[in-house]
Amino acid sequence: MSLTYLLTVYYARGGAMSGRWGGDWRSAAALALVIAAAYVANDILDCGVDQVNAPRRPIPARRVGAGAATAWASVLAAAGLAMAATCSARFFVAMSALAGALLAYDLLSKRIGPAKQVIVAILMVSYYPLAVAQACGAGGPRAASLVVFPIWLLLTAWGYEVLKDLRDRLGDPPIKGRPTFIQRDPPRWRRLAGVAIAGAAPLLALPMALGCKWVYAAGAGAAIVLGVSSAFVSLRNAIVLVYLECFVAALAAAMDVMILGV
Repeated sequence: MSLTYLLTVYYARGGAMSGRWGGDWRSAAALALVIAAAYVANDILDCGVDQVNAPRRPIPARRVGAGAATAWASVLAAAGLAMAATCSARFFVAMSALAGALLAYDLLSKRIGPAKQVIVAILMVSYYPLAVAQACGAGGPRAASLVVFPIWLLLTAWGYEVLKDLRDRLGDPPIKGRPTFIQRDPPRWRRLAGVAIAGAAPLLALPMALGCKWVYAAGAGAAIVLGVSSAFVSLRNAIVLVYLECFVAALAAAMDVMILGV
């Protein structure tokens, strides 16, 4: 995600990175640290659930104590915000808001029902406005594509989160004593996730009309196939295909500028 954020900064600036790489790399490192802190915090708070869903993870398997994990999450978050403070004031404010949102999500995610997947999708897309804040706006030949990518990722991330919650539904605790909405009707939510992901995948073709070139087009075609195919395979394979779709799409966008330039 941090490397994709950096690529988004490049797109927003139209490749005008001279004299700015140092600050942009620091901002990407800050994002990586804050995201890592959020993942550690999530593992601490989900330890009871993971004893059912993922008992081999370090905390439920007792290879790492909760106290040590809490200290590590705190160090990662503090280091990320400290590094963000060396960037622009606008970026620091945006990063602080993102860190607060991630912490709130970790604390509340098991109690907010269907809003959980929506919030995750929004948090996934948040690196786009973060990149625009770092770039101080958006311009250049590929900047228009930054309207399409967040919409695709929002829908895809929502579907991906639903797929992961379907996988983990047996260990998820009831909400106010009742089964979660996914636990009550797994087939329905599997279909909805498939529709969201497969329906969003063709959006990856639009950047070809918004400044991206043939290198991107080749990769985007493969990503579209992966996204659409995820609706027709097993749950476990669908999760893998969606992950690959996101990786291939990001790689295609990166190779487009690496091979063809601005």
